[in-house]
Amino acid sequence: MKHFLPLLPLFLYLPVGLVSFSMAAKSLHSRSFIPFHQQAAKKPLSSLDPPLQSVILALMRVSGLGFLVVGLLLTIFPVVNYFRPHRFVQIAIPAVCLVYCTGLFVANYSLHKQTKAATPWKGALAAAVMIAAGMVAAGL
Repeated sequence: MKHFLPLLPLFLYLPVGLVSFSMAAKSLHSRSFIPFHQQAAKKPLSSLDPPLQSVILALMRVSGLGFLVVGLLLTIFPVVNYFRPHRFVQIAIPAVCLVYCTGLFVANYSLHKQTKAATPWKGALAAAVMIAAGMVAAGL
């Protein structure tokens, strides 16, 4: 059992990283609202003025880049850290991902409360909890 403890953060971070890659792909390649965005807006993206469509798509791309960074960090970092641990990296990388996922939770929960749209706030909260648990398991 003791040999598996150093791997626990990996098992907590990896699912968050993989889901982040999926959300990055959706956000970076989207040409329309993600379904919960459309539900919150109560109209399709195509019904908005073209300049506003461009702004929204640009913001979705920025969000997608955030997901991509989290995905890269949470899938590469635990493996590298297992073989070459560094205390600052052990703290900084998951902390950055935790900030992103916590912010994502707050934004999605706020949108859900304001619009009653089925935003993925529970998934964002689960991601933040998994990252925090990984940090605790790593002894941070």
